[in-house]
Order: sequence, then C-alpha cells, then structure tokens
Amino acid sequence: CERSEVCPPDAALPLSATMLAALLTAVVVHGALASPWRSTPWQRELLNGLQDDARHRSDIAAPALEEVLSGGEFRSALRDCAGPDLAELPAAELAQRLREEVATVEVVSGFRADGFEMSLSEAIHGPGFFESSWQVRVRQGQNFSGGERWYGIQDDVETKVYGFRPFSHHGYPQIMPEASERTPYFMANLFRVDVGSPLYGDVSVVLKPSLAAEAGVVSCADTGGWTGMCNSSDTSWMPDGYKPKCSAYKKSNGLGTLTSFDHLLLANAAYWRVPLSRVACRLLAPWGQTPLVGSDLIHYLEVMPAAELTFPSAVKFVIGSFPDLFGTSTGAKLQEWCATKGWVLLWSLGLNLGDDEGPANFWTAVGLGDEGAWTASNRRVVDPVVLARTSAAFNGTSPQRPSPQGLGAKFEAAWQGANVTRRVAAAANHSVSNVTWALSWSNLMELLPADLRMLPLQAGFCSDIENCVGTSPSGDCLCYRGGIETAEVVI
Repeated sequence: CERSEVCPPDAALPLSATMLAALLTAVVVHGALASPWRSTPWQRELLNGLQDDARHRSDIAAPALEEVLSGGEFRSALRDCAGPDLAELPAAELAQRLREEVATVEVVSGFRADGFEMSLSEAIHGPGFFESSWQVRVRQGQNFSGGERWYGIQDDVETKVYGFRPFSHHGYPQIMPEASERTPYFMANLFRVDVGSPLYGDVSVVLKPSLAAEAGVVSCADTGGWTGMCNSSDTSWMPDGYKPKCSAYKKSNGLGTLTSFDHLLLANAAYWRVPLSRVACRLLAPWGQTPLVGSDLIHYLEVMPAAELTFPSAVKFVIGSFPDLFGTSTGAKLQEWCATKGWVLLWSLGLNLGDDEGPANFWTAVGLGDEGAWTASNRRVVDPVVLARTSAAFNGTSPQRPSPQGLGAKFEAAWQGANVTRRVAAAANHSVSNVTWALSWSNLMELLPADLRMLPLQAGFCSDIENCVGTSPSGDCLCYRGGIETAEVVI
C-alpha cells in the first residue's frame, strides 16, 4: 500500500460469526435451497484472488479506521445524530458495529422501467437473468459504435480496474459468451436511501445478501464518475461540487468485498473529502433521523457481482418509485413481474423531485436540496396485493394489520386515484407536481395499516438477513418462509 491513511499496519476485527453465517449460506429461494449461482472460470479466478487480497487490505486498514472513529470531530457528530451511548463506545467496538451494519446494507441496481437497455420489458421477456448493458445490446443485435466513445472507456474500467476478461475486440463484444463475462453495476446503499438507486432508474432490484457477499467485487467509489473526474484531460465541464481527491483512488489501494471493506470506507471518505460520520450516522442512528443531502446519493460503494444473476434466486425484493410508476400500466406490469417471481414489492416516495426537475442523475445529485438537510429518505410501504402472492409474512400478529388479501380494495382505490391524477394532468398538458405526489403518498399511508410501512434491516433486528426484507414500525420482521423472529426497533 502506498497511502498510510488507507493502508496502515495491523488487523481488522472480523464480522461476527452470526453475520458471516447469514451472509455466506447457500443461495436460498424463499426458504428452499437452490443450485448455486453460475460464474465463468475467469470470474471464479477473479473472485478467488480478490478474497485474500481484500481481507489483507481490510486488516491493514483497521487501525486507521479506529483512529478516525476515535477522533473528536467524529465523536461529536455521532453524539449529535445517534446519542451519547454510541458515541462513547470504544473505537474497536464502534468499528465492529459499522461492519455489522454494512453487512445488512442493501446492494441495489436501478433501471428505468421503459429504459433503452435494461428495462422492465427486457426483465420480463428476456433470458431470465439480470443482464448487463453489454448482454442486452448483443442479444438485441445493437452496435457498440465500433468500440469507440463510452464503450471503450467502460471496457477499460471493467478490465483494468476490476480485472474482468477482455473482449476479443476492444469495447465491442461479438457474441453472448463474451458479453456474459461482464455484469450489471450495483451499489451498496450505505446511506439507506429509501427508493434504492434513484439516480439510475425508477425500479431498483435488491440483490440476495449471500450472493452479494460471496460474488461482489467492490470499488470504493463510482468508477464511471472517477473516469470523468480523474482520468480525463478535460475536467472543465464538471459541475460545481464534483472535486474529488483523485489520489485517494488508486489501484494500489485495491478493491474489496462486502465482508472485507475497512480500506474502502476510508478511501471513499478520502476520495469524496467527506467525514466518515456522514455514513456512520445513516447506518447507526434510527432510519431517517439524519437527513440526506444531495451529495450523499453519489457516495456509495460500487459493486459488480461476478456471477449470472438468475431470476428469481438472485433477487431479494424490488422497490418501485411511487411518483413514477404507481397507478400506471407500467406499474401494474412491475407488480405482476414481482408476484410471478415471488418477490416482495415496496413502493417509495423517494426523491419526489417533480417532473419539472426531470430525473436526477450522477451529475445533478450534488445540487439537490442545495446541499442543505433535504430529505429523511425513510418512506417505504409494502404492496399488499403483491405480498399476498408471495411466501413472505410478518412474524407478529398485530391487531392493526389485516391480511394482505383484505387490503386489496383500499389499495386499488389509491391506485385508481393516482391514475386519475395522471390522466387529469395529461389532459391539461402539465405534469403532476411533487406536492401532489406527497399528498397522494400521505393519503395512501392513511388508507393502509401503519405496520405495512417498512424499515430496512439493521444489525440485530432480524437474524435471517438472507430472507428478511425489513421490519415494521412495531418491530415485526417481514421474511420469506423460514427464519422469522422479533426485531428490536428504535422509533
């Protein structure tokens, strides 16, 4: 290692035995064992080499992580967001708490339901797995501009940074076996953004934790952003606020995994010039207690799972954007896709920027909310219509929670109301405002039982990380059959 602040000597505390056991179990399909996911020989070799290297780099980074966690600035910020009990923990114990929280973080990939490459139609009618952009284009006979422009750049990142197998023609896979050496891009949702991956689409797919832990190749930052900001001769076009410390992102700092990542947390904070307390507060404090700022949306760890992401076994659940899809025919297709696959579907109000703002992306995120405290990002609800067609159930017997089948009429009324709102706006040739969508969301929350509001998993809430989707406000775990128990939730 070349950077002492990222790679100092000594060893990291391992994840707890319970966490590792939950993460590294065989792939489970809603309670039933399935065959292991498939990787190519090149991908398996890449993963085999990565495991030891990532563990070594994470071990070496542990003392530096503990030094940061001991700092007065970090402790003060943690005390403000999470209270004195956490802020006064010994650094080694606090580091372990962070590791255990990261072990529960959702690994998500966003795509637009009506997108050009991966889309809902492609997901429903395609080959039965989550495709990379390379695979979609090869399968549909699209071209790659001869491997020029972005395709060549993306190819370089995936081979020279991640170590994936080169194509026979640079930036231009000829056949599906070539394209299948590459995988879709995911992100570790460190800030527990309610809608998942909003910068990349209105549908977010959440990966099974065991698959993410065993097959995920993890970068400390978005490699596409790094290419534009740090590996380009012309940076004059960059928006304000995009000034990373490029020297913090080096191949010598290494990649990591979702079980060995101390060095990645340090490198991410150094690269983006932000205190580690930002992510610590979102991970350790009650969900939503620390509001997001726009730049938080790009401060994720990038994950490329080196395996074929076969449906349904590779996916844990799905999140849909309420303002974009609720009450639409596309939203109905999303419901049917999830129900057919047996996945829980969550709806989230998400960023709710309004149509006038247009969809956010990586290069507009920093300006959202003018970098003030912007959104709690803690609004999720279970789709009861889809839930009734899955094996998932709450462990508790709350008297306020009717069966999913009994909620259909209320949910359908809210769905039709959203549809009417859209049609009226379209007839008047204007968009639906974010104020209107916020009101529609509030109305839906009044119609549905409070226990259908969903909190993401946090360490110690539900022991079955693999099969539990999240917890209700009353502390019940929503899990696919098997591994159901009570959560301890701080509201």
